[in-house]
Amino acid sequence: MKLEKNRKLVYKENIIDIPHPFIQYKKIIFKGIDNSQIELDLAIPKSNIKGVIVDFPEFKIKNKDYLSLTKYSMLDYALASLHIRGQAGNSENKTPCSHFPFLDNSSSLLYFNLVFQDALDTISIIEKLFPNKEIQVTGLGQGAAISIVCASYYDSIKELFISDCSLCDIKNTYRNNKKDPFFKNIYKFERDFSDKLDYLYSSLNSIDILNFSSSITQKVYYGLSYLDPRTPIDAQLKLLNTLENVEIQHYLFLDYKKIFQHQFDDYILEVLSNK
Repeated sequence: MKLEKNRKLVYKENIIDIPHPFIQYKKIIFKGIDNSQIELDLAIPKSNIKGVIVDFPEFKIKNKDYLSLTKYSMLDYALASLHIRGQAGNSENKTPCSHFPFLDNSSSLLYFNLVFQDALDTISIIEKLFPNKEIQVTGLGQGAAISIVCASYYDSIKELFISDCSLCDIKNTYRNNKKDPFFKNIYKFERDFSDKLDYLYSSLNSIDILNFSSSITQKVYYGLSYLDPRTPIDAQLKLLNTLENVEIQHYLFLDYKKIFQHQFDDYILEVLSNK
């Protein structure tokens, strides 16, 4: 996987006309490496800013709305939320592909290679907009995976708040869950191109978050759900064993959906309020 840190970028800042006495809202628009238009929402306190939280949405879940973006402002944090290309947000995906390995006429590409590059570009823009401010990244599932990739490239990221990380031990997870709807595109590829299984598995290995996690030195706050997690517990434990500095929040009696809706956001606010 080839990713580029601090890629040369041109971006536009548009002020969103939402009247609020304490918050300014902005939309950032930039071009991805394939010329797709990528969007990023910002909620910026008008007070002195402690830092910036960058939120990466879960797979096919819409990014935080402006009301949700605002709640971190009570602790003087700006919050940015990336629209993931080709999913539930507004970002384009001009490269025709599934959300997993595919072949086209010019080269073998990966959808998540594009997503990860969009995320790195996002951190680069945030550094420019908020120089010398600490950055925290957060996300569940897909968002957790993206957060880890960004932290492996950018030391300006000081902490990660992540849960139920996907794309983790992905080849083994796929082999054990082939009929899961999340893997339907991989399964279709395997059936349609049975002669390309070596390519398929090498592609899965190339986007495995375990390739990035061992280089993470930042503090990681990790939410671990034991009820109906999307990523199997054993895969998550493999990830946690690679992290140098991790604090685990155990959710023994809350399932993934409930954590996603409320609990982990509350946990993040609690940790930040004690800083």
